[in-house]
Amino acid sequence: MKNNLLIRTLTGNTILISLLVGALILSRKEAIAQGAKDSASLLAGQADKLSFTMYLSSIVSNGNRSVKVQVRRKENKKTISVVNLKSPINLYLNEVKENNPTDGTGWISKLHLNHEGEGTFEFPSKFNKLTSGLHEYTFIAKMDSDLIYKDVEDEITISDAKIDIEYTGEDSIKTVTATLSAWKDLAYVPVPEIEVKLGIKRTFNFLPFGDPGLSTDENGEIFGELPLDIPGNANGTLTIVARLEDDETYGTVEATADIPWTVLPKINPLRGRTLWSSGDNAPLLLVISSVTIIVIIWGTIIYLIYLLFRIKRLSKASYTYGQK
Repeated sequence: MKNNLLIRTLTGNTILISLLVGALILSRKEAIAQGAKDSASLLAGQADKLSFTMYLSSIVSNGNRSVKVQVRRKENKKTISVVNLKSPINLYLNEVKENNPTDGTGWISKLHLNHEGEGTFEFPSKFNKLTSGLHEYTFIAKMDSDLIYKDVEDEITISDAKIDIEYTGEDSIKTVTATLSAWKDLAYVPVPEIEVKLGIKRTFNFLPFGDPGLSTDENGEIFGELPLDIPGNANGTLTIVARLEDDETYGTVEATADIPWTVLPKINPLRGRTLWSSGDNAPLLLVISSVTIIVIIWGTIIYLIYLLFRIKRLSKASYTYGQK
């Protein structure tokens, strides 16, 4: 009797366990199928979106680092700017993760592109302090979750470099020496055989001087002779620019220096109020007389029109009175 009861109990437990195991297996299969369906839907949604290409470039100007991002896509065999990107672009240092406040790695900042499909990440001064021990930077730009465009990620790796400017001024010869050096092992060393451009900073661009297409020598130096007839700034200085442009290893490196200069820009003298001056500098007496004459003439015309309307109204009133 006891044996029969034990057998029945074991049989019931076995059936119950089998049912639970079967239910778990079915739930697992449904979850896997749903996950596959969601992944397929996500991939299908990504396939329907437009694609574009992201370009990153590093810029170092007088020790201040920034990263420029440009977004382009092809349409009808033409490369055009992406102007309707709604999602922001996030920038990371070395790896995609949360920001590490101790060394500055991870997430740096985010920005929205302008109407030309471009944007520049400007780094705060604390970024340079946190990363002062780094001499190689890997910047990662990432965009995701946009309604129109596919997710995109791009990165660049830039080595640390700098440019030093030295000015030598004599009576008849004024020269500028720019030295390009990069970090190697434990110090900055000269970088030979790289083209560095010399120029004079103007309002919207810079005016090149020296022999074009020259590269740095074995000491990382390049020389240029300044033209003596170039007008400088109003404060008696001339702004010199030395630039390494879009190098694969160092990016764009730029340095500026203000040097003393004796050729000042031409300053137009103040124009007095004379009869031969332009309209905005006419003599006050002439301006007042002209305005007075114009007011009198138009006032007379308006008064005459008023009298005509009054005469007409009076004639209608007298005609009505005569009828009565």
